Amino acid sequence: MTDPRRTHRRRHSVGSAIAVALVATAAVAAAGCSSDDTSDTSGAIGDATVITLAADPAAASTTAPAPAAAPTTVAPANTVPIDAAAMLQASLDSLAAGYHFRTSVAVAGAEVLVAEGDTIGDGTRLTIWSNGTSVAYVITPAGSWVFPEGGEWEALDTPPATTDPLLALRAPSAVTGSSADGVAATLVATVAATALGVPSDGTADVQVSVNGATLSEIAYDAVVEGQTASVRSTFGAVVDPTPVVAPI
Repeated sequence: MTDPRRTHRRRHSVGSAIAVALVATAAVAAAGCSSDDTSDTSGAIGDATVITLAADPAAASTTAPAPAAAPTTVAPANTVPIDAAAMLQASLDSLAAGYHFRTSVAVAGAEVLVAEGDTIGDGTRLTIWSNGTSVAYVITPAGSWVFPEGGEWEALDTPPATTDPLLALRAPSAVTGSSADGVAATLVATVAATALGVPSDGTADVQVSVNGATLSEIAYDAVVEGQTASVRSTFGAVVDPTPVVAPI
């Protein structure tokens, strides 16, 4: 028989969080649905309290694969006209069949969280590394499950979160951008900060890198309780194409 006290302790160990965790949740919600149906939250990450970030960035440690070097962007001498809004929507459509993602969150220049996984159809599987430990998730329309390091699969008691940066990009208040060849472009989409999971009444500018109709990266900064968190997500082809199903 499972010791209920042990279960309580295990849930508490992944349940403690500081406010910056809300930013991280919004970041890894890039694993969520990319459809234009704003009522569909089945692909979003679960309760923000399952993610813990160190309050002191110097004390944080992740064991995820080393992040890829950030690209160096050089402003082109000449640009060609583009329809930035249409290019943004086409790039989001490119993720409909599924995608692999890697999201990193850095505070004061120190990486404090990495989330990586695949979204296939309406299901997502991912692993989050933070504070020297990892937590795995499986998310489907039927429910969400968590696997803490050294633990076992458990169903989450809380419903999925509703913040999804990709969904927020479907309805930006403004989109601008530039391109040297009309194909690869750097866009800036202005969205409500709350749509990214940031507790603010203002807006946030999301940097979006596209190549034709393909979305390759989004990045933005958010300030929570005086700390600036830099969130960066990259997208690519699905790594594990097997269907996402409930683990238990």
